[in-house]
Amino acid sequence: MGRKERGQSMLELALILPVLLVLILAVVEVGFAMRNYLLVMAANREGIRFAARGRFTDETIAQRIISAGGTIETADGSVTFLRTTGNAPNTGIIITHIPIQDDGTIPSGIIQYVTGTVSFSDTRPIQVSDSRVNMQVVADRHSDATVLINDIREANEYERLDNEVIVLEVFYAHDTLWNYDFIPLGDIYVMYTQSAMRVVSDARQME
Repeated sequence: MGRKERGQSMLELALILPVLLVLILAVVEVGFAMRNYLLVMAANREGIRFAARGRFTDETIAQRIISAGGTIETADGSVTFLRTTGNAPNTGIIITHIPIQDDGTIPSGIIQYVTGTVSFSDTRPIQVSDSRVNMQVVADRHSDATVLINDIREANEYERLDNEVIVLEVFYAHDTLWNYDFIPLGDIYVMYTQSAMRVVSDARQME
């Protein structure tokens, strides 16, 4: 190979190498983020199924979500994946109880449970104002089904249950693998999942 051809190959490598590196970083980052999002979504779904049983306190439901996230291995050993308190908290949880009247309207007295700390533009405790739940949309989506189920229960001589929908929101502060100062995301990206399910039991609450 002549000197001119070697120089051409090196020039081509110099031009294509940054693009390849960016593609590799992007694939690794997206895969890492997708893994974390699936873990958060699975914990959310486990929590909403648990909450819909209608017999556990909100604190217990939040603990269930945390435990459903499992643990991850780090250089310092195993740590809880979802953390609302303690060292480097990364999770916020909002649990909203929405009572629905037979006509589909929402009476006053919405109960919301809030716990955890998440990094948005700054690290701070999660707040009620962070909730993204459109309560009337949730009520409209579930009102017909809840009324129908209670009508069937009444026809079969069972007591009517409270028409209540529980909405579970989980915020997770995802740490990117690298600090991307040149893009708006920076090194923290807040992932969000929401699930809603009607409460199917009127049993007493348990710890």
